[in-house]
Amino acid sequence: MSKIPLVRRFGFSVSIPLIGLVLAGGCGQGDSFPTAHVSGQVVCQGKPVSGAMVYFEPVRTGSQASSIVGKQGFAFTDSEGHYVLSTYAPGEGDGAVVGMHRVRVGRGDAQCECSMNEEVDLMQAEVLADTDNFFDLVLPKASGRQLALQKRNRDEDDE
Repeated sequence: MSKIPLVRRFGFSVSIPLIGLVLAGGCGQGDSFPTAHVSGQVVCQGKPVSGAMVYFEPVRTGSQASSIVGKQGFAFTDSEGHYVLSTYAPGEGDGAVVGMHRVRVGRGDAQCECSMNEEVDLMQAEVLADTDNFFDLVLPKASGRQLALQKRNRDEDDE
């Protein structure tokens, strides 16, 4: 029989699941931030953009302006370019966290000649409590180089 104490033998195998439970406990609805309804339309050269991905990422204001605060809101645009954000209930339109956000639009299934990149901020927006927040997102026209890259990426996806 091994002379290793029982705690040392089983300590590692017990501690991993316990750590997981503690971390998962911080992700519950009890830690949610207040949200407000957010919707709008994504347009490219005056035309609605279907299938784009819209992200509202809350940020801290003041001296810590680059810090992320709260959970990101997300939506896909419909056939008319409209979106309704969801944060805690995907697809349910529960809105975005109240406060300042950096707004990004990703390509998703969208087919247009505008610049979209979920890594680049399109604008900043403030989501206000107890109101319907509406933001039209006007995409900048893509450069010739960006258009060629987008076409190449679509072609690779089709393969």
